[in-house]
Amino acid sequence: MVLKIKKKNPSGESVQYKSSKIILTPRDIKKADAFDDDLDDEVIQKLEKKLVKLKIVDQKSKKKDPLKAWYIIGKYINKFLQHHSVEREDENSFWNEFYGRSKIIHIGIPSKRIGQTRNDFRTASLLARFPFDKLRKTGSWALWREIITYKSFIEDERVLEWVVNRLIDSPRTRDKARPFLKAVAARLKRIDTSILDDKELLSKLETIK
Repeated sequence: MVLKIKKKNPSGESVQYKSSKIILTPRDIKKADAFDDDLDDEVIQKLEKKLVKLKIVDQKSKKKDPLKAWYIIGKYINKFLQHHSVEREDENSFWNEFYGRSKIIHIGIPSKRIGQTRNDFRTASLLARFPFDKLRKTGSWALWREIITYKSFIEDERVLEWVVNRLIDSPRTRDKARPFLKAVAARLKRIDTSILDDKELLSKLETIK
């Protein structure tokens, strides 16, 4: 696919079209423009109205309830992705394109590209797959951001589910959860959990205190 990349600069805004294709046709450009317009119309503009109406986010992007705000953001993104596919090689560009689109949803544009495990919008998308009550019981938005940084947790849903259940059973802050999260990641380092059945995976996880 082709993505329309908009960049802010001192003289205004520049537009580029990113694709794995060497030569882009007028039809490719048209499709990229339509995708970009839909993203603004169906996600950004609707989200701004929703978040302000609920008084979760103010006009300066201050989030009174960050977990709830990002959960709603994730819901809107996931709904958009149900009808708009993003190819795997374009995922990083897609997630980074959310930054700078709205001063209400998120202020500022990162000076460097953000990897997927550190991208707040992708994190929101992953969190929106859970029931909100479970997110709240697990911990704060800050803790969830920490959890999602570990690839082994998001590459195998069973691992993430186990981590979440442990944190619900034994609530802790982000800082106090770090040793536990690092221990889980270290235990699974260089292990392809996809080849393990549930019993084998659990036996490895249960060694973590």
